Amino acid sequence: MRILAVDTSSERGSVCVVDSGEVLGEIRLASSIQHSDRLFRSIGFLLEYLPFQLSDVDVFAAALGPGSFTGLRVGLAAIEGFAAAHCSRGAGVTTLEALAWKTKIRDALIAPTIDARRGEVYGALYRRTGDTLVEEHPAVVLKPAEWFACLPGQPLILCGDGAVRYRSVIEERPEWRIHSMHLYLASTIAELVATPNCRPLKPLYVRKTDAEIARESIASPNS
Repeated sequence: MRILAVDTSSERGSVCVVDSGEVLGEIRLASSIQHSDRLFRSIGFLLEYLPFQLSDVDVFAAALGPGSFTGLRVGLAAIEGFAAAHCSRGAGVTTLEALAWKTKIRDALIAPTIDARRGEVYGALYRRTGDTLVEEHPAVVLKPAEWFACLPGQPLILCGDGAVRYRSVIEERPEWRIHSMHLYLASTIAELVATPNCRPLKPLYVRKTDAEIARESIASPNS
């Protein structure tokens, strides 16, 4: 199965092409440049050096979020367009699931934590059993103190840029530890396509968009 997977959920953008479980090519870019400027160039560069084209891809996959609203929209729109144009399957994986899976840790609680900016973090809690991630706590967006306070007081693995940013808080808990790894997720997304954690191409924002907040403010009788 040939898979083209993209992650545009953060500044650590990545694109990869996988064939029968082998990564044939991958591009990782840590940049503040808009994903719309680099995504298609990255895909074109990869395909220039691979023995097949977009029409030969079986599954087009993307990160669903949570993450950058703009980045997610760019990646999802591109992947939906490719899948429709080539009559291929489209698939998605949440960034929180991808982070938890990437640790490769089994039979332990894993708490992926993403810096959501604005003084908040995205978080969820999983346990990997066999080839499935079981959700122990759904995705939320909270203040860091609120997120860490709701986590169980037992051995726990934290990962993601939010865990790195708030390392000092985590290290105060001897039963918790941070799992260090790079945070480029395209190849992990491709790997998860064949698991029950694969989903339709529907974004998981968790936090309300600015437009939704503005509409609610206008509709509020106290505004």
